[in-house]
Amino acid sequence: MKLQISYDFTDLSTALEVAKKTAPFANILEIGTPLLYAHGLDAIKEFKKEFPNKKIFADTKLVDRVGEIIPLVSSAGADYISVLAGTSNKVIQKVTSIAHHHNLKTVLDLIDTITPNQSARNAKDLDIDVLFFHPPYDDGDKTVETLDEWENIRGNTTLPIFVSGKINKETIEKVLILKPDGIIIGEAITKASDPAEAAKFFREKF
Repeated sequence: MKLQISYDFTDLSTALEVAKKTAPFANILEIGTPLLYAHGLDAIKEFKKEFPNKKIFADTKLVDRVGEIIPLVSSAGADYISVLAGTSNKVIQKVTSIAHHHNLKTVLDLIDTITPNQSARNAKDLDIDVLFFHPPYDDGDKTVETLDEWENIRGNTTLPIFVSGKINKETIEKVLILKPDGIIIGEAITKASDPAEAAKFFREKF
């Protein structure tokens, strides 16, 4: 099971400062969407420069203009990008084809699909590498409730599945029972009074 830490800051200096304390405990470092909006490709470049031996996931949430965007994200140093499951299969296939050509792995984000089971079922044929299963951040605290859908998602794919959704010290045990391939944690680590201690706590749970 892998630990992915999400740095959902809008200030790049702060994100890097927290990452220096927490990156040793992570398998994958996520450039959160707010950080991408605030600093663009520079956020990816700075993280790759600071952590050359870590995998970098850029949460791009692609839906359009993928032919232009993917080469830019690749050249900046990302290892993973995300595409929204709610877009068309044609777009998803284009994403995986171009991404793999640039040695990028693709993450299918199930956040916006109204048929997550079908999206999970189609993912392997679309050449997706990883599924990302989580509730919308702005849709309240739905971590545990949303995970009730886990069996339906897991039963429709053999691909690795990462889970997220405001996971914290109180909910982590319920998530671990599911045995996902990866767990993504953001604020419970990055906004903790001692981010390094928090990252260590979750890492040792695995």
